[in-house]
Amino acid sequence: MNRRVQRIGAAIVLAAASIALSASAVNFPVGTHLVKGTLKNWKNKVLTSSAAVTVQAVSTNGTIIASATVSDPTEDGSNFLLSIPLSTKATDFTAAVGDQLNCVIVQEAGLSVAASPIRVGDANTVSTVSLEFVNMKTYTAADGTTASIPEEYVETIAPWMEAYEIEGDYDPFADYDNDGVSNYVEYRAGTSPFDDTDKLAITDYFAPRNALHTLKFEYVGGHVYGVATTLSLVNPEWAVQKVKKTEDDAAREQVMPSADEEDVGIATIYVVPVEGAKSQFFKLEAK
Repeated sequence: MNRRVQRIGAAIVLAAASIALSASAVNFPVGTHLVKGTLKNWKNKVLTSSAAVTVQAVSTNGTIIASATVSDPTEDGSNFLLSIPLSTKATDFTAAVGDQLNCVIVQEAGLSVAASPIRVGDANTVSTVSLEFVNMKTYTAADGTTASIPEEYVETIAPWMEAYEIEGDYDPFADYDNDGVSNYVEYRAGTSPFDDTDKLAITDYFAPRNALHTLKFEYVGGHVYGVATTLSLVNPEWAVQKVKKTEDDAAREQVMPSADEEDVGIATIYVVPVEGAKSQFFKLEAK
């Protein structure tokens, strides 16, 4: 009797082990990962729905796993949201956490351009990306420094260079208007590299009742801006600072004052003070 019980018990254990092995081989769905992104054109302007552009996340075997049509941008400048289905192991129609997906930008006219790859994050989380719908060229300075600049921008700026009697290729490292800001930085900010009065700068600052730091600056429509901060100007260590568009707004790492490319004006943003800091310094950046 005891021997029979032992044999039955052994059979049950073996059956349980067999079930466990079978279960481990099953590929389970584990949710979705969201990719919130900002797509800009070659002018560094955030695209709107009128651009008729689609962003695709494509697996290495060429299958489109997620697709999103570019919409009008939200307040932080994002204009598309990819919902990537996840499973424990990647399939033709799902990705696994940690996978790298190809990113393809498709225009209504049929033009397709490869963009920076997308890294798949954990289920039920959101990651952010910034993409440019441009054809890039590499510019190399005399000292070997390189920068990627849009070919279309070079073609557009050529007539201006001729008008200002500036010879040669567009130099992103030069400062044609001698305002202390390089041509490339001005391009990112939407300001003119030929006008020393046109540059990105904080125009006003105050901190009422030692609460939120309030910064004002001149913006160019369609561009996305952020703020970096440091506690000292001696060997400064600049760090991205979250900002608010209103005092009661949720904090975010970047803001877009306006989506209208023709719109310019003064924007006000609010920065949460670093706790316990005796001093804090800020600089405005174009994203």
